[in-house]
Amino acid sequence: MTPLLSLLLAAAPAAPAAPPVAAGQTIVVTGNRISETERALRECIARHCPPKEDIQATLAHAENLFVAGRYRDARGVTRASIGRNHRYRKELPVDVSDLYRANGRIAVHLGEGQDYELSTGIMRGILDDAFGKADAKVLMADVEWADMYASMGRFDRARELYDSVAARAAKGSRPDLAGIARVRSAFTFELQGETGAAQRALRTIAADISEPNRIGRLSALVLLARLDRKHGNAASSNELVEVMRSLHAKKPVLIYAPALDLPHGLAEGDAATGQQVSAISMLAGNNFTERWIDVGFWITPQGRVSDAEVLRSHGSLDWSGQLLRQISGRIYTPIDEPGGTYRIERYTYTARWLRDVTGSHIRQRSPNVQIEYLDLTNEPAPTPAPAP
Repeated sequence: MTPLLSLLLAAAPAAPAAPPVAAGQTIVVTGNRISETERALRECIARHCPPKEDIQATLAHAENLFVAGRYRDARGVTRASIGRNHRYRKELPVDVSDLYRANGRIAVHLGEGQDYELSTGIMRGILDDAFGKADAKVLMADVEWADMYASMGRFDRARELYDSVAARAAKGSRPDLAGIARVRSAFTFELQGETGAAQRALRTIAADISEPNRIGRLSALVLLARLDRKHGNAASSNELVEVMRSLHAKKPVLIYAPALDLPHGLAEGDAATGQQVSAISMLAGNNFTERWIDVGFWITPQGRVSDAEVLRSHGSLDWSGQLLRQISGRIYTPIDEPGGTYRIERYTYTARWLRDVTGSHIRQRSPNVQIEYLDLTNEPAPTPAPAP
């Protein structure tokens, strides 16, 4: 896997309210400076290097730019490479799909919802054409495709895709992927405000204690614990803690996070298309230009957060206080690490660009604030940890 993929790809949870399920987004930093990856890409292009090398150099440089907070430059690099390498999608389906996937993940941090949707769809189509719907790469691409629709509020379409993946994965002897898809499908009910339906679906998954459903059951227990704690019930959290203790896990799993209150206006997704929006209200709102923070914090062996702080940032920090309070109030599962573990996470304050705004030819942002997330943690974690 290329460096940028470990940063931006895998099975990333796309909806801001959706928790990570079964797979993480830990990056592996290459250690090369921006000037070095820029030179490597420039020299590669100058000597007409093979498309595979071009894509690898593109992703390495785009990763460096993204981590440095230069989102627009990173997107420019991936878009230019797509222009050079799209024609090789049949010869190099994995590499070219990686390029589209990375471009989409960068675009979403800029609020470029159309580019995110288009890039994700093309990524999935390239893999489907090359390997067929039963292949694991296509199944995971379909999960990402569904994630994208969930992030845009198109929950019925997302659920349809998740359920399709679950059926194909089970038939193809991939119960791990089937479990991931079933759990995410269940959680879409919570995202659209139907907590009861989400809990019923998750309990059905959690009740299956068979070995093939191990990942699905654990993921369902995690989400049930979060939903129950939200309503003041800690019973399922206790069950989850006991399950995690039996696994002797070294990585914590989030059980509970306090609500993060952000301004809301027009609905996202299909509901936003074609509605009348005041240009004055849109233009007088927030500045969403590359506003991000990197937050570092310790998770103690008991699963509590300590010493959450902004390590670096770009743009106004007027939104960071509530996020730090939310992170500080999280509860994770206990871990078998005497010193705890240290995390670094990137949060981007953004809003999607609206597709159609009646009465205006000026491109405008939705008033709905979104917080996009990526895990920037490197392993192993630094030591020693602060006292709990």
